[in-house]
Amino acid sequence: MGLAELLGRFRPRLRAGLGVRCTYALTPLGKAKAEDFGMSGPAWDVLVYLDENHESTVREISEGTHYKEDRVKEILKRLISSGCVTRVTTEF
Repeated sequence: MGLAELLGRFRPRLRAGLGVRCTYALTPLGKAKAEDFGMSGPAWDVLVYLDENHESTVREISEGTHYKEDRVKEILKRLISSGCVTRVTTEF
């Protein structure tokens, strides 16, 4: 089996999300909020983590904040909706 044939077999999997790294990063609004010491709670913890560690995966955020990955995903959805966080995808 040649390289072209192998790539042809695996290309659908690559399109399905394999080979894509999703990270999350602060927007300028999120950076401003992360530096606002008046906030507290899980969303603030995620903002501060991203401010200190830059682009991070859900797993990295989970490990850094000690929240379960499902909880981090919920928090990220709200932060994305509010314009504080953006999702960054990188194909490799």
